[in-house]
Amino acid sequence: MDLGEQVKVLQKGKITIPADIRQKLGIEEGDYVKLQIIDNKVVILPSNTVQNPTELLTGLAEGVQVREPIKQELKKAVAARVTKKLLRAK
Repeated sequence: MDLGEQVKVLQKGKITIPADIRQKLGIEEGDYVKLQIIDNKVVILPSNTVQNPTELLTGLAEGVQVREPIKQELKKAVAARVTKKLLRAK
């Protein structure tokens, strides 16, 4: 179990994020980070972190109608790809 690095809490609650952690997360001077409490732990997230990527997709497919069941569409796409590869192999 990785216990992380120990940092000292300074005046007004300031802490320094160690350089190796900043580098791994891509955090640079002037960047904003998000602090969250998860399971009684403080978690630091870079501001560009998307916690639930599916939320970004919500509404993108509104109004799009699927003419055939998805399974059939996938089968057709795979069959076309295999056929194309077989034709190239000849």
